[in-house]
Amino acid sequence: MQALGSAKIFRQRRLGIAVYARGGVRGNILNYRRFRRMYCFICKNKHLFKFLDLGDQPPSDAFLRKEDLERPEAKYPLSLYFCEECTLVQIGFVVDPKILFRDYVYTTGMNNSLRANFKALVETLVSRYALTKSDFVIDIGSNDGTLLANYTPHGVNVLGIDPSSASTLAKDKGIPTEVDFFNERTALRVERKYGKAKVITATNVFAHVNDLDSFMRGITAVLREDGVFVSESGYLLDMVLTLGYDAIYHEHLRYYSLRPLKALFERFGMEVFDVERIQSHSGSIRVYAAFNGVHPTKASVGELLALEEKKGLYARQTFVEFARRVYAHRDALTVLLADVKKSGKRIVGIGAPAKGNTLLNFCGIIPETVNCILEKSALKIGLFTPGMHIPVVGEERLFAEQPEYALILAWNIAPELMSKLRQKGFKGKFIIPFPRVKIV
Repeated sequence: MQALGSAKIFRQRRLGIAVYARGGVRGNILNYRRFRRMYCFICKNKHLFKFLDLGDQPPSDAFLRKEDLERPEAKYPLSLYFCEECTLVQIGFVVDPKILFRDYVYTTGMNNSLRANFKALVETLVSRYALTKSDFVIDIGSNDGTLLANYTPHGVNVLGIDPSSASTLAKDKGIPTEVDFFNERTALRVERKYGKAKVITATNVFAHVNDLDSFMRGITAVLREDGVFVSESGYLLDMVLTLGYDAIYHEHLRYYSLRPLKALFERFGMEVFDVERIQSHSGSIRVYAAFNGVHPTKASVGELLALEEKKGLYARQTFVEFARRVYAHRDALTVLLADVKKSGKRIVGIGAPAKGNTLLNFCGIIPETVNCILEKSALKIGLFTPGMHIPVVGEERLFAEQPEYALILAWNIAPELMSKLRQKGFKGKFIIPFPRVKIV
């Protein structure tokens, strides 16, 4: 075990973005320096505008065991910046990916809406690109193999690439998986071993990548000349419209709109030829890219670019106003919760998604306010939330104790959750935090 404070600091000098990692066991405190130099991930512009500071926060998926609670907890800066050159919105500080993703408690298969989304996506890809048993596809950030399992009825050759502990679940299902981060080195190894892929997917991972240039070089190395790269990421416009700042946490390095993505692909000899807005994660963007000239560009690309400009996604003032609304939202939520507690009522949380911890930590919601978080995932039950240390317990406690209020942290699926919990017998009221705080 390394001594307390012996934090190892990594800095990615080429991009000018500070990358931090702490040594020793989870719980060692992080000593960090705040670097002033920063470059845009996409265009390398040095002059970025900081518009939102959510304070120092622990990694959102770093749930704690009871024995960890008395140990110092690592926290990292969580701020957002706007690039006025390419209009990318990005995080200011990057935590070492090995801290965030090696011991990972999130599994895709637990999310009903994501399972449905992935099934529909695979059906679309098989049909649109006439995938057969002779074709090879790759899923980057494949997690427990939920997406790739949908190819089984079609006999398509598949490969998952994922560095996290969730990859063990995929391998147990018989899904071929390379346990590693995807980058140029990994791609070259995969290309030698398996050949080039006709379709590559990266769902809810493309915004997580630290070395974006190496990732893109990897895509161009392992993608067939006629192949398609499909990414799904949280969509900046939806985050602005719903005020969903809880989507801001250390795993999410970039908050994409279409314009900077288009610029990124152009740097690597590729082009965006189709785009869709989808409902996943409170609003996401699905982007189809290929080598230049392979596919005709659909009208959807120009239409979305025009909408983004109309909605102000390329203007600094939009994000100044977004930050003002974020701080006002924190005030409204904390006042509501305080009033409920003053009246002698009990509040619990529903769901323990990573984004819920951004909300809990930014708003300073402590166990005395929200007594516990109710969860179905066995991977989280018995643990404590990072930062605020609220206990995570089994969902059955909701029905046994009947608290007066339930704060829905997984608010993007609030209608589905409320319906199920009512059917199971919950009689209390729901607090929904976004797009505005309300009681149902």
